[in-house]
Amino acid sequence: MSEQENDSMLTLVGVLGAMVAFAVFIGVLAYFIGGFAHEDRPLEARELAALKERIAPIGEVRTSDQPLETAGTAASQAPAAPRSGAEVVQQVCAACHGAGVLGAPKIGAKADWEPRLAQGFDTLVNHSVNGIRAMPPKGGNPGLSDDELKAALTEMLKQSSLSP
Repeated sequence: MSEQENDSMLTLVGVLGAMVAFAVFIGVLAYFIGGFAHEDRPLEARELAALKERIAPIGEVRTSDQPLETAGTAASQAPAAPRSGAEVVQQVCAACHGAGVLGAPKIGAKADWEPRLAQGFDTLVNHSVNGIRAMPPKGGNPGLSDDELKAALTEMLKQSSLSP
């Protein structure tokens, strides 16, 4: 090996050694600085409040149609006044029965409702309570009472020029 190659190798080893020493120095320095900053102490009230605010959920999933103010409170446990048949039709039934979605009898289409009414009004009520084919139980709103469903069925039949 020539003297020039030997000098180059010594220079490379010296530079690499200096870099390793500098990295070790930075690591030791970071360890001491970080160790002093993270004392085991209880959080102050403002720090705790800030922490709770940062980790608080940004939203919630609701599975009811109750207003947000009353959901989960004692007020929501009180029985709500029963909705009229027209309200139930507008809020729940019209989504499918208004357009005849998936074969649902259309509101106002007498020919759609006559064969179903021929089975008996109690059968219609049973289908609306328990569901049938693509229609979920209670039209997808488990908060509806049987009386509200009967009123809604009566309203839809009335709008279709039929009576129960």
